[in-house]
Amino acid sequence: MNPRSVSETSIGDFLTAVASAEETHGAVSTAAVAGGLGCSLLLMVATLPKTKSDSIDDRTRLIEAAAALSNLQEQLMETVETETAVKIFAARNMPQGSHTQRSERQTAIQFALRAAADVPLEVMHLCARGLKHAGTVAAHGARAASADSELGIALLNAACNGARSNLEGKLSSLTNAVYITSVVEEMAQLSEDAMSAASAAGASLQVPPA
Repeated sequence: MNPRSVSETSIGDFLTAVASAEETHGAVSTAAVAGGLGCSLLLMVATLPKTKSDSIDDRTRLIEAAAALSNLQEQLMETVETETAVKIFAARNMPQGSHTQRSERQTAIQFALRAAADVPLEVMHLCARGLKHAGTVAAHGARAASADSELGIALLNAACNGARSNLEGKLSSLTNAVYITSVVEEMAQLSEDAMSAASAAGASLQVPPA
């Protein structure tokens, strides 16, 4: 996804770009944007004048969460700007007339594919961290904005799951067994962390029985 597609065009243009058959990394970009939208909703709740109990502790925790979520949102948008598709294309079009050239070409392709795999992995990291801060917003944010918090949590969770699915598909093209094993273990841990954080945040939004 071209960085301008997210930061400088309309939502309609972005949706059209993602729907295009020529869009190589539409799933990763969409996951990152979904995570960014989730952060936006949680940021809105964190900066509302009213908090859950209108306490100083609520406000302090929400200010901290808002700063962290703003930073995560910026990083999520930066992942959209990665031009890994160009690197893969260039590597696959390298000369392969000799054994040395073929070897260099294959090395370049693997390097590019690994760079491409690192993008959804980073999206998973960012979304998992966002869900932890979502727990703070859910616990201290205004009850009137619970629906916004709930949607923000759902978007971050969906983004994490989407990035994982995309990453799993990319691993089949890699040949470095050590790297693949490391990523698989990391994916499992991030998925567990995200699920636990989303569950905890959701529980904080539940209205206690009268």
